[in-house]
Amino acid sequence: MLTIRQYQSNLKHYYGYYSGAVDGIRGAGTIAAIKAFQRGHSVYADGIYGVNTNAKMVSVIKSLQGKLSVTRDGIIGNNTIAAIKATQKKYGLTVDGIAGTKTMAKLNGGSSGSSGSGTWNGSSHFSKTEFKCKCGGRYCNGYPATVSTKLINILESLRAYYGKPITITSGLRCARHNANVGGVSNSAHKYGRAADIYIPGICSTAAGRRQVVSKAYSLGAAYSYANTKGMGNVVHINV
Repeated sequence: MLTIRQYQSNLKHYYGYYSGAVDGIRGAGTIAAIKAFQRGHSVYADGIYGVNTNAKMVSVIKSLQGKLSVTRDGIIGNNTIAAIKATQKKYGLTVDGIAGTKTMAKLNGGSSGSSGSGTWNGSSHFSKTEFKCKCGGRYCNGYPATVSTKLINILESLRAYYGKPITITSGLRCARHNANVGGVSNSAHKYGRAADIYIPGICSTAAGRRQVVSKAYSLGAAYSYANTKGMGNVVHINV
């Protein structure tokens, strides 16, 4: 089990959940940061750093450390912080030692939005099958393109921001299925660059959907919309 200082450091340098001093004191700021982390990682948000939270914390930090090519011990110490800063400096990002949205985008393979080589198999919170074409195998094998890294990074960031799971209502589409559902001929869904999403408790209102659209743009989406005829309670995002 990580000590308070250790998980404070993790929360501070992983998506900036915590902004206070790494002092080993479990105060209000630390509890709020624990809850935010729990909400973003499907752990019951009680603010208690227990076994399940510790397991998830160590897992995501080890994953981060693997991308940084440093010792995978699940604790963000001086070496990991230095590696984060080196990555940020390399890509011209703000050098703050926090592995946030832009830094993670670079660590996850850049943010070009290209369809890639067809080898993407999932991310921290999204599986490849969630994006499978819904033609049911009638017209394709389910994966007519590779899901864009940039799109995944935006979705991961939205999930962390809202602290809620995201349902992919429409991901990849082959040309036939896209035509059948009335998609435009050059739909980004055909190239792995778009997803229609639903966030419980947020997308249930028009105002909430507008907020998601605005946040998607702030995270680098090329186009996002909601509240149009036939859209229901989902938000479209493409890169």
